[in-house]
Amino acid sequence: VVVRAMKEVDLPVGGKMPFDKFESDCKKFPHLLYPAFRVQEKMRQRFFGPRWWKQKLGRYTEAKGLLEQEKQKEQELEDIERKQRYIVSEELKNESMELFEIKKRRRKKRR
Repeated sequence: VVVRAMKEVDLPVGGKMPFDKFESDCKKFPHLLYPAFRVQEKMRQRFFGPRWWKQKLGRYTEAKGLLEQEKQKEQELEDIERKQRYIVSEELKNESMELFEIKKRRRKKRR
């Protein structure tokens, strides 16, 4: 079964496969990665045990979530700052236009 699957999978010449291709191949041949999955499970059983790995993955997931929240907050702050800069630039533009108009009227009065 694995040999047939390997014949059907087009391996790129450079040795690198785009993730979407890898994902579609894994869906077509789910049994292809089973040996690697079994090795991982055996290593988890022998090194620290399944309970430790479950806790480790839980902490990893939590940390990843916190990082994503922090990134989202940073993006929101950047958006607020961008809007504030735009407002200030519009106010400055309007002030400079007003000053220009005042100077223009003064010049006309002098003539």
